[in-house]
Amino acid sequence: MLLNKPCILGQWITEGWLARRLWCNTNGDIDIDRIFQPFPRDQILCVGDCSRLEFDAHPSIEMTVDDYLTYWRDFHQGNDGRTLYLKDWHYFKATDTEYYQVPILFMSDWMNEFWRVRPDVRDDFRFVYLGTKGTWTPLHADVYHSYSWSANICGTKRWWFLPPGEETKLKYNGRVPSDIRDVQLDNGDINYIQIDQHPGQAVFVPSGWYHQVVNLTDCLSINHNWFNATNVNWVWQHLQNQLVAVETSTEDVRDTPGWREQCQICLRALAGIDYFEYALLLKYILLTRWPENDGLPSSNFQSLIEEDAGAPDQLSSLSNKIDHELIQLFRREPHHLKLIREKPKCWMELIPEMVTDCKQELPAWVRLHDFVSAFESLRLVSQNSIVKALKLVSEPLYSMLNFE
Repeated sequence: MLLNKPCILGQWITEGWLARRLWCNTNGDIDIDRIFQPFPRDQILCVGDCSRLEFDAHPSIEMTVDDYLTYWRDFHQGNDGRTLYLKDWHYFKATDTEYYQVPILFMSDWMNEFWRVRPDVRDDFRFVYLGTKGTWTPLHADVYHSYSWSANICGTKRWWFLPPGEETKLKYNGRVPSDIRDVQLDNGDINYIQIDQHPGQAVFVPSGWYHQVVNLTDCLSINHNWFNATNVNWVWQHLQNQLVAVETSTEDVRDTPGWREQCQICLRALAGIDYFEYALLLKYILLTRWPENDGLPSSNFQSLIEEDAGAPDQLSSLSNKIDHELIQLFRREPHHLKLIREKPKCWMELIPEMVTDCKQELPAWVRLHDFVSAFESLRLVSQNSIVKALKLVSEPLYSMLNFE
């Protein structure tokens, strides 16, 4: 992850997963009926039609579970030529069954951890992707410039990766092509990586890498988007770039009262998160990774959420309470401030010379890396001129973060 390069992990990464036992037949094919067992037949699904492109994306159509099952069978009988891809499916929000375990390599997941405990929304970045042979995702970079991982339960996928910035070589009229297969990659100076992913394997997608995926067979996968200490700076830079785009597009009304606040609303619509939410996420990680706090997340944070259950603005109320908790911790345990200031790489001293057990609990050095990185990231955010203008970080917390 620190190298920010693609990686494919062997079948050991998904050994023991219930999904691999339940969702695949003995011959390795997808057990389509078993997958949909937890869902009513009239539930609506949003499915991408990969046989069409509109504005560089596959148009979304709504189908019931029953309609999708009919399509699946008709496709395999040669009676339906469409290639319909059920992707970004929040399957795990509808069931408590533990179909898989997040690999220890990816366990420090700031996005999903924060969204899981947010009192104002019920959302996550955990998905199931299900598609017939020939379904595909257009060339793109992931939301927030986050990492992602994709574990194949059944089937074989082909991936193409472009290092950050390489996609600009493919632009025509200012646009990146939707389908990399239309590009003569080997006839130019395009730097790319191609990977075939087989059943049971997992692919790590690094920050900012444009990528495209084609299902060479019927495919079923479990995917996460996430970021943590190793790529949080990528995410912050991307968020700032998105705000610049918003501000540029609204430059003609810059002098309108409340313009900065409206830009944050537009930023949230464009990027999925605004500066306030991003700062709150960092504060949450800082609190839950505090060296004396055990657990991931810590139990005392859950009590703060429960206290805010009836608040009219739950996030603002929660943010104020986290500020209070952090300020008290900084005052009570100033040695942590000193450690961060004098030894910002202190977490590296805890890394063992060799890690042989990839199924242990989250190592102490990862927690400390999270803590140090969340502190430094929040300090940088607090110094941002827009964050200051909107007063998104309280003055007492700002003073603590900046060693005043």
